[in-house]
Order: sequence, then C-alpha cells, then structure tokens
Amino acid sequence: MTEQKKGVNKWLVIVISAIVVIALGATAFGVMKSNSPMAMYANAEKDTLTTKWDRLKEYNKNSFVLQERLMEEAYKADADMSVNVSAEGTQVIPELQMIQGILSTLQLKMDTQVNPETNEMFGGLDIQLQGTSLASGSIYQNEESTGVKVPFLYDKYFALKNNELGDFMERMGEPSQGVTEIPNFVESNKAAFTPEQINEIVEDYNEALMKHISEDQFTLEEGVTYNEKKYDKVTIEISEETAQAMVTTLLEKLKEDERLWEEFDKQMKLQGLNPQSEQESIKESIDEALANVEKITLPNGIVGEAYIKDDVVEQETWTIEIANAEEKDTFTIVYANDYLKESEDAYTSNTTLEISNSKGKMTLNLDEKGKPNKDGFHVDYTIGVATEGEAGDFSGDVVLNADYTETSINMEFDVNMQEQEGMESIPVVDGYMNMETLNEEKDTFNNKMDIGVNVVPNDPAMANSKFNVEFNIDQNYTFTDDLTFPSLEGEEAVQVMEKSDEELAKIVQEIEKNFETYMQGMMGGLGAF
Repeated sequence: MTEQKKGVNKWLVIVISAIVVIALGATAFGVMKSNSPMAMYANAEKDTLTTKWDRLKEYNKNSFVLQERLMEEAYKADADMSVNVSAEGTQVIPELQMIQGILSTLQLKMDTQVNPETNEMFGGLDIQLQGTSLASGSIYQNEESTGVKVPFLYDKYFALKNNELGDFMERMGEPSQGVTEIPNFVESNKAAFTPEQINEIVEDYNEALMKHISEDQFTLEEGVTYNEKKYDKVTIEISEETAQAMVTTLLEKLKEDERLWEEFDKQMKLQGLNPQSEQESIKESIDEALANVEKITLPNGIVGEAYIKDDVVEQETWTIEIANAEEKDTFTIVYANDYLKESEDAYTSNTTLEISNSKGKMTLNLDEKGKPNKDGFHVDYTIGVATEGEAGDFSGDVVLNADYTETSINMEFDVNMQEQEGMESIPVVDGYMNMETLNEEKDTFNNKMDIGVNVVPNDPAMANSKFNVEFNIDQNYTFTDDLTFPSLEGEEAVQVMEKSDEELAKIVQEIEKNFETYMQGMMGGLGAF
C-alpha cells in the first residue's frame, strides 16, 4: 500500500470516527426508556436540536417553497443579470475606466423552460450592450439528445445523442477517459433526496448505530455545579471495542448504500468524471480502511459529557483518542457544543470541532448570537478555522450579520485572515448579499438577489485603492405546463455523428466565415468605447 493511500485510509477512519462522535446524540433517540439517564439525555438533545432548527423556519418561507416546486413542477423563467465594477485610488489602471463603462451597460438576459416529468430543459442566453444584442445562444436537452445553437455562428442546432459522447470524443481525437454519455441536467439537478428519503436514511444509519448503544453506557449526576450553574450531568462512556464496531458499521453501511452511490454517480457525470472508476477508487479506500480499523486503536473509547438544564443540553463535550501503532502517534478529536437560551427567542451558541496530534492541530468553530428585531430575526455568525503545524500556523474567520424576514434574507460579511510570517499581504474583503422572494400569485414568484464584494489591497504599492464588484439578479418564475421546446429532428438540427468528415469540415468552414464577419461587426460597434 502506498504512503498516500495509507494517509487516505487513516483520514477516512478519523473522519468516520468524528461522524460517530457527532451522531451519538441523535442515535440515542431510538432507544429511549423512561426515567433513565439515556432517556433524559436523548429527550434534551432532541428538544435542543428541534428548537434550533425550527426557529428559522418562520422566515424566508417563499424561498423554500420556490426551491421545492422547482424540483417537482414544470416551469418557465426569465432572468436579468447586470454587473458593475468600480475602482478608487491612485494606482487604478486606466483601462479599468473603459471596462467600467462597458460593464455598466452590459446585461445578461436568460430564459429557461424545464419539465421534470419528461426531463426536458431549454436554456437561452442573450448578451446585450446598451440594449443591443451582442451574442445569443441556446441549449436544449431531452432524454434522448442534447443540442446547442449559436445563431451568429450557425443557424441550426448541433445535436448529439446523449449516449454518443464517448464516440464523439474519440472521433475528435480526444480521450473519453470513461465518460461515455451526456448527463441529463434535469434529472441530475432534481433534489438528491426528498425530506422523507433523508429521514429514512438517517433512521437507517441510526438503527445501525443503535445496536451498539445500551443503558449501561449512561450515568447521571444530579445537581452538578458547572460554570457557576446547577445542572444534571449525563456521562456517556463507549468502550474501545464498541467504538471500533461503530466505525466499522458506518464504513460497511456506506459501502453498500446504493442510494448514496446513485447520487454520487449523478454528480460525477455532471463534473465530467467517470463515475465507475471514481466509485471503485472510493470503495477500495473503504475496504482498506475496514481492514485497518483494528490497527487504529481507541484506548479510552468515546467519552461524552452533557450538562442539562430545563430539558435543554446547554453544554456538551465528546472526546475520542485514535492511536496509530504504526505511526506511533495519537489523534485526539474533541467536539463541543454550548447552547444558551437567553429568552424564549434569543440564544447564543458555540460549536467547535478540534482534531490534533503531535504534529499540529486544526480547529473549526461556529459562533451564533440570535435575537428578534422589529422586522424578523437577527443572527450574528462567526465561522472560524485555525491550524497549527510544522508547515506554519493559519487562522481566519468569516463574520456574517444576517437579518431574516418572512420574505427575505439580508446579509453583510467580513473575511478576516491572520497574516503569518512569510505570507503575502492579505487584502481586506467585505460585502453583502440581499435576497428577496415574493410569491405574487399562486404560480408566480419573483426572486431578487444583490451581491456586492469590496476588496482593499493591503499593499503599500496600491495605497488608497479600493475595488468593488456588484451583481444584480432579477428572476421571474411561472409554474405552468404550457411550455414550448425546440425540435432536434429533420432540418432543425445537424446530427453530428451522422455527418461525414467532409460534411463536418464544410460546416466548420462556414462557422469560421460567420465568426470573422461577426467579429468585424463587433469591433466596429465597440469603437465608440
């Protein structure tokens, strides 16, 4: 086994172990018995999670409804997108003024039609400058074929059977690398799993882990003082043998779960990768990880401590040490979560995952502070990452200030990175994202999104410089069965694989001529800038 493969398998076991630690609370829900430490912990954990997730369900409802309907119903949509770039400071390049002038009058117009029932999709794009079309194109796909049309180059669709992609690439002298067909975009973009399917998967995995959980692993201490408050403390102790068995169970179940692999295949096809070879590679890593689970020992098993007050888990910590005899090193995983209800609607929360060994440490952290405001609910998020190790230290965070209303989310963000010795100067980055979704009538929605990013270089050579990019998107959706799709049959399309090399060469010559004519007109039209 190569050193790289060993590393992959070691980290696979570590990640699965971390998942076991995080999932333990949910697993306990299925084996609750009244008046037991296990039931106390499971009920409190369930109530805490439900409170967290249900709180924001009241806000931005239209967006969730829209996303669900887009996956299930036929619709047509149109969208306008504009971009604006601005720059300030003494070191701004002169050409940027011309770019700003062009972008300020540039607009992308898109129209889409989708029928999930027949897996048909049409997408059109028109690039306009000062209201005049510069270029346009469209794509159409059904379960049999895919066609692309760019009118200023050629006035017909170029069509390819979806299962002819591999043959086409070989004909063009390009290696297919095992990619033999064009994925159906509608099928691939449908919701991977419905909420019911997600619940089913979670229940399946919980049931598998549940077989390793028993009442004697839970103990209760009442009236324990922690951080100057009184709690009921539940301690959970999972032995090394049981922890290894849980890791093995998850790896085996993951390897055999066809639901997950089917979705994995869809995503690989969308990325132009060979799903079969990618799946075989991952399953090989799982097999090797399974063969080495016992070599990676857990000397102290898994230990969890939960502090419960008023049926809420206010603080909990899970710890697992993973020792590798071959490398003579120990990884320690600590998952900690604090949650405090300051009032019925206000809360603070902190979640931390820390993975460390003798060579270094990585910490992921999420802080939340939420409270009602006059229009809805406000949450301050801080998402942080920090690493310490032989290659150097790094730390950074993203601060998000979000305001939720019934129809919108308005968010401001700051990106902060701690400069380390030897690193290049890090620019200051901040911005905003505002999104509003209106359900104007039963079957019509309007979605507006404004995104802005500001960058201030931290470089003396660019003193006083500041760059800003803004994107404005306005989308209208109508759910209807009254859709019109183009045809890829007869004279409407060029069936690429049915044409001889001579016929294709003649078409290419015509495209080159049309492109030359187009560019001459384009350069003349842009002369005013």
